[in-house]
Amino acid sequence: MRKISLIFSLPLFLMSCGGDTIDVDSRPIDEDEITNIDEALINSEAMSTAIGGKIFSIPSPVQMSMLLKEEIGMFNSEMVSDPSVVSKFSTTHKKALNMGVYGADLGYATIFENNTIAVSYLSAVESLATDLSISGAFDESLINRFIKNGNNQDSMLVIMSDGYRSGDIFLKNNKQNDVATLILTGGWIESLYFATTSYPHKTSQEIANRIGEQKSSLLNIIELLELYNTEKYYTQLIEELKDLKLDFDLIEYTYEYAQPITNSEIGLTQIKSKTSVVIKDAVMAGIIAKVKQIRENIIS
Repeated sequence: MRKISLIFSLPLFLMSCGGDTIDVDSRPIDEDEITNIDEALINSEAMSTAIGGKIFSIPSPVQMSMLLKEEIGMFNSEMVSDPSVVSKFSTTHKKALNMGVYGADLGYATIFENNTIAVSYLSAVESLATDLSISGAFDESLINRFIKNGNNQDSMLVIMSDGYRSGDIFLKNNKQNDVATLILTGGWIESLYFATTSYPHKTSQEIANRIGEQKSSLLNIIELLELYNTEKYYTQLIEELKDLKLDFDLIEYTYEYAQPITNSEIGLTQIKSKTSVVIKDAVMAGIIAKVKQIRENIIS
């Protein structure tokens, strides 16, 4: 059971969030400090991490998962990948990418409180984490907290927030940064796939905004993959992502500044802004098709 902490850190903390939020407090979070879901969300919206001497801003998955739950309302079992085929991934880069995919699936199932399905993804992530020799990267107390609070949504959000911070530490200190980058990439693609697959069923502006906001993450991912592509294993994936960027370049963005909010009681300042996007139908269709194909190449 030790590998579960990876689920809530490396695979997930890359994924999409609502708006541009910087949480300037990096201390560990205690469930007793959190009185409601809103405060938990504040502490899990965004991360920054340093790799190769460069700073990358990486959003978390909590906002996207909560948004889809609010906008769509139903768990879509056809949208997640098949955990029973975990043994078919034989190369290191395939294992790492799909560990990210399974981690995103587990996070999605957890947000929708589908614990039965979540268990199968936990097993798949356990298997891949062992194969990648990264199963012991995190504090076991995080796992115990997950098991103890598995049926408490507020506590789960807090535990995820702590997991994101654990993932940040891993990326800074672990020598397998290439593996970590692939895990992050797989998780991000799966999260974006959730959004693009859901959008045609409910063409809400909020989902469109979340999709459009992923442009900066896409640029970060391409740069990270190029940094660690010394053996040229990821060249095709990089080219596919660069092709996807061409569609993102056609999105129109508007930016609205928002006054920072400070909570003096817990020493937390939020620097918030609001980004809206205009995605023409043809552009959205291109993004949906390309994300689907990239994801299919990862899980096949």
